[in-house]
Amino acid sequence: MRTTSLVMSILLAMLILSCAATPEKPTGSTGVSSAVNGTGEKRTPRFAQMADALEYLGNALNEEIYRLKMSDGFSASVSGGTGRDDGTTPEEDTRSRAKDVMDELDSEIAKQDGDDSQAITSSEQYTSAETSNTAGTGSGANEQMVIALADFVNDDGKISKLGRYTAEKLTPYFTRSDQFQVLERALIDKVIAEQQFQVSAFVDESSSREIGRLLGAETIVSGTISELNDAFYFNAKVVDVTYGKLLTSIDVETDRTGRLDALYSAELPKPPKEKTKPRIFRARGIGVPSAKHTNPTLAKTMAARAAQADAMRNLVVEIEGAKVNAETTVKDYMTESDSINIHVNSYLRGARVINKTEMPDGAVEVEMEVEVPGDFFDSLQKK
Repeated sequence: MRTTSLVMSILLAMLILSCAATPEKPTGSTGVSSAVNGTGEKRTPRFAQMADALEYLGNALNEEIYRLKMSDGFSASVSGGTGRDDGTTPEEDTRSRAKDVMDELDSEIAKQDGDDSQAITSSEQYTSAETSNTAGTGSGANEQMVIALADFVNDDGKISKLGRYTAEKLTPYFTRSDQFQVLERALIDKVIAEQQFQVSAFVDESSSREIGRLLGAETIVSGTISELNDAFYFNAKVVDVTYGKLLTSIDVETDRTGRLDALYSAELPKPPKEKTKPRIFRARGIGVPSAKHTNPTLAKTMAARAAQADAMRNLVVEIEGAKVNAETTVKDYMTESDSINIHVNSYLRGARVINKTEMPDGAVEVEMEVEVPGDFFDSLQKK
């Protein structure tokens, strides 16, 4: 009997241990993978539909940036966007702004009470914690934060149609809020083209900082898209433009489909290159009348011709010194190709006088200009 009782006790103990070791099943929402795995580590949310994944990502980014904005998590004031370069730390800057706000409030209260002498300074009444909260709810927190939302970049550093689609679908999550002002994509593309940035420049924090300052943005939202076997992995990050530092990063996955594969593999069509504008060159020349010409009219005519010849020589110098790119000039190509010289001479034939001045001593000053087509410089860049 004792043996049976002992066996039953052992079996019962083993059953209890077995139940305790079995993990509970996660209770994630429909279509989403568990937020934590069996080891308790956080896991990237997984969605079956692309729309659900982007909805999660958009809401998460919006809430996270809003939280950082209200808690003064950004180093720059939302109203300034350029930060302070006087050595003041973000915490000191926050305290200073809060102090100014509270001083103004105390002054207004004292005026309403009719006794300005009773106005007190905020530093005597508010602790550092209270100051921080005041800064989060002050006038700066109510101003719109300027955000630049960049296209997401593929693993190979290129922007695909899926990267553009992702950025466009995330934009409404910020434009619908009165807390944010989203810069137009046309402006972002223009700055990238003018400054000759790489398409993947937003991936690097230091490049994001430079682009953000050129755009006038305070915050850059960018991201990458990676292939992960049967899923696409989206990583979105928020960069503070003032110091170029990463503030937060959010991940999400979505099931891989044929449509998403096609969008991921399709690069964005390159915009048609704008036709290069013609360049206008101007130069002056001076002609002095010769003493051997006793006829004043003839002397003046010859001086004008000499001035034009001098202006033409100066025009050649101006054209030769024109930059084709950062390293070469037109002269570099003229020394290598006779055809380039022929083209330059043909343009010079179209030079015209735009101003002529006769000096009291009989000398003549002439100003001439010539227009060189933009196609000429385009052809040089292709060589």
